[in-house]
Amino acid sequence: MTLRTHLRAAVVSAATVAATAMAPSHGAMAQDLTVAVQKLPDVIEPVMENSNVNQRIMFSLFDTLVLTDYRDGGRLKPSLATSWEVESPRSIVFTLRQGVKFHTGEEMTAEDIAWTFGPERLSRTSGSAGGGGTVVVKPFLGGIEKVEVLDRYKVRITMKGDDALIVHRFASYPSQIESKKAFEQVGDWTEWAKAPVGTGPYKITNFTFGDRVVIEAFGDYWGDAKAGADKVTFVAVPEISTRIAGLRSGQFDIITEVAPDEIDEIENAAGTHVVGGPVLNIRGLIYDSSNEVLADPRIRQAMNLAIDRQAIVDSLYAGKTNVPHGWQMDVFGAMYLADRPIPEFNLEKAKALLAEAGYKGQEIVYRSQEGYYTNQGQTARILAAMWKKAGLNVRLDMKENWGQVMEDTADRHVFDGSFSAYYPDPVGQVWRRFGPNGSWAQRGIYKNNEEFLRLGKILETKTDTALRREVFGKLLDNFANDPHGAVLHALPLFYGVRDDIVWKAYPTEYMNLTNAELSFKK
Repeated sequence: MTLRTHLRAAVVSAATVAATAMAPSHGAMAQDLTVAVQKLPDVIEPVMENSNVNQRIMFSLFDTLVLTDYRDGGRLKPSLATSWEVESPRSIVFTLRQGVKFHTGEEMTAEDIAWTFGPERLSRTSGSAGGGGTVVVKPFLGGIEKVEVLDRYKVRITMKGDDALIVHRFASYPSQIESKKAFEQVGDWTEWAKAPVGTGPYKITNFTFGDRVVIEAFGDYWGDAKAGADKVTFVAVPEISTRIAGLRSGQFDIITEVAPDEIDEIENAAGTHVVGGPVLNIRGLIYDSSNEVLADPRIRQAMNLAIDRQAIVDSLYAGKTNVPHGWQMDVFGAMYLADRPIPEFNLEKAKALLAEAGYKGQEIVYRSQEGYYTNQGQTARILAAMWKKAGLNVRLDMKENWGQVMEDTADRHVFDGSFSAYYPDPVGQVWRRFGPNGSWAQRGIYKNNEEFLRLGKILETKTDTALRREVFGKLLDNFANDPHGAVLHALPLFYGVRDDIVWKAYPTEYMNLTNAELSFKK
């Protein structure tokens, strides 16, 4: 069966999911949870897929060497490593926690760390059972030169060059630790991708493509925050109306991607409420300037100027999110440039730039989807109307999946994206996504100018905060003049929840389903 056939089958199965979903978790039986999602990941293995839908599941299955505590301002704390020593800007030694068990019962050792960050695993990419590429991993861990096992519980990781974020690299995606021995027993990347073995509070017990993913509590979990449920089933339900109906009937305990105009319906219904809000992610656009239509940066500047972002926030999100001050978030701390303005909306300036560029009404194709992101389809239609007011001839082309969106054809001009702040630093957002190691640059969708590359390299390697702040401001200015994308707004994630479930939404795409965040009312 082809991937496209799988996807069609998944959509058809959504119509019957209400009849086949698990019974409500709020009875006297085991404390199980059913989460209805708009889409499931194609694979679970982190280095093969970086997506919002994968992030929400992987948090329960894996741990990293260092913990980024998003409830404590992104502070770094010990996790699978009890301590670490930065020997130099390009070398770090981790001392491992002893007695940590993988889901197979085997103890985690330095050999597993070396395998996790070794070339055999990091070369695996989405859609490849044989490896060879690094599109997904390269922006995060492409700088690793070598990993040395010093003893059973100590490992040294050396980078190819100085790295300003050498600790953060191992405190976030895709640095989830996996079992070398478990992989060797499976021996096949295609099978491994469906159920990789980690050390997290839950273990995966079922992966049915396009239909459901089931995870169960791991009784030998090492951490204080244990699994909050005995079993969690993620079921694919593409239609938000079906998800809401299932929530109200008790077939689903939590539903994802609730739009702001659906909040009142859920809040006013008996037994349900809404949690969530903006997360550490910017919703935006990507411009394919490798084609002739968008090659002139003045046309891309005009497209940015024609977007009334506050109008989108007010009309589609009822003011429940915000427009960032450019490609940055306040989680950057000392690196946050608070005095920078939000992106400008100026139709007259946009029209003047189009005239200056000699734009003659050539068609610009904008590829989008209906519901991968909250209000994605509605946003796309509003953007197309805004661009039309500026004199841009934009044709909206709605697609069914990311494979269709990213297909390399002559009419791929504009498409959607999101920009997570995986690291609390510009390197983790604008430079990671738009720099030379980002997946879009690797695919040749655009080419970075030399000054952007020079500034980004300084950001990536230097540690002096004053210097980095100055360089970051210049990098943002450079990108504004040669934009390869557009800021829209902070990405909001709202969830519908049954009243007998006590759960707090995490400020990231992750769903924290440990007992620190999740409990059941008696």
